[in-house]
Amino acid sequence: MKLGDPTTLEWHFFVPCRDEQAVIGATVTYLRQTFRAAHVWVVDDDSDDRTATVVRNLRRIDGRNIHLVQRYRPQARTGKGDALNAGYRALKAWQGRHATPERAIVIVLDAGGRPMWNCLGVTAAHFEERWTGSVQIDVRTSNAGRGWFEWLTNARRIDTSRLSGNGQFIRLSALDSIAGPEGEPWRGERLSAAWQASHTRDTYVYQRALPVPQANDRTVRVRRVIAPVPAFDH
Repeated sequence: MKLGDPTTLEWHFFVPCRDEQAVIGATVTYLRQTFRAAHVWVVDDDSDDRTATVVRNLRRIDGRNIHLVQRYRPQARTGKGDALNAGYRALKAWQGRHATPERAIVIVLDAGGRPMWNCLGVTAAHFEERWTGSVQIDVRTSNAGRGWFEWLTNARRIDTSRLSGNGQFIRLSALDSIAGPEGEPWRGERLSAAWQASHTRDTYVYQRALPVPQANDRTVRVRRVIAPVPAFDH
């Protein structure tokens, strides 16, 4: 396993949230303790619970690297892509004119995700190639390894073109290339062939699955486990 130097890049975790009060505090705390140089951008999609309040309280303690982007109805609750686009525009505004987008890496993370400690070093090695636009790392859940379900999660992991997927690392300049004048890289566009999309199994994000309800409808149970953050599964 080759490790790159994470200090040569800037790291920005994008965490879209809707009604994630139960997990967002622990997630942000984990990210800040594990990846001290990284920034955490929580995009609150007009939650009805105290998601935004939890993040504000954490900012009072560690405000320099924690950012809260708030959306409000009727513009809010229109899909994960729109929430990520709001995070993208906030990041660009925060960086200003003197940014170096080729050095900035955006990481899409579900609200309950826990990236492995070595993920920055592993993906930094891929981004040493200047034309690498994205790197998808493995996604593992607490239900993995149970026959057919493990096969389904494996099939989902290797879709390197799904820029909104959990555990997707994307070079900011690659997002800029498809953002358009409205600043919306997550609008169904894919990176052009000029950008290389990679996948690595040398690191992973652990996603805690939702509790499986006791019901007779097996299809309902499967859908809820595979989609750990159903609020954005559009």
